[in-house]
Amino acid sequence: MNHAIRVVAILQAKPGKAAELEAVLKAAVVPSRAEAGCREYTLHVDRENPGRFVFVETWIDMAAIEHHRETEHYRVMGAAAADLVQDRQVLLLDEVPGQ
Repeated sequence: MNHAIRVVAILQAKPGKAAELEAVLKAAVVPSRAEAGCREYTLHVDRENPGRFVFVETWIDMAAIEHHRETEHYRVMGAAAADLVQDRQVLLLDEVPGQ
């Protein structure tokens, strides 16, 4: 079954690294939105914890997510963020049908 998948990725910056992490994450937004399988790709910052960033993404299917993970901009973001992130959580979510 092909259906859209929502991704919620939460990244906590290391102390003193929030501004650097924000710049790295922002650089991936426009090229990610341009990918054929992307329906939504939005970066948020937590109001109560300005070092916590949250991506809310919607992809047409798992193949689109797998393709995204292979793109140059995703790889560059991951490499640049590696020393800036203290904690990372990624949720792949399916909408509950019938609501």
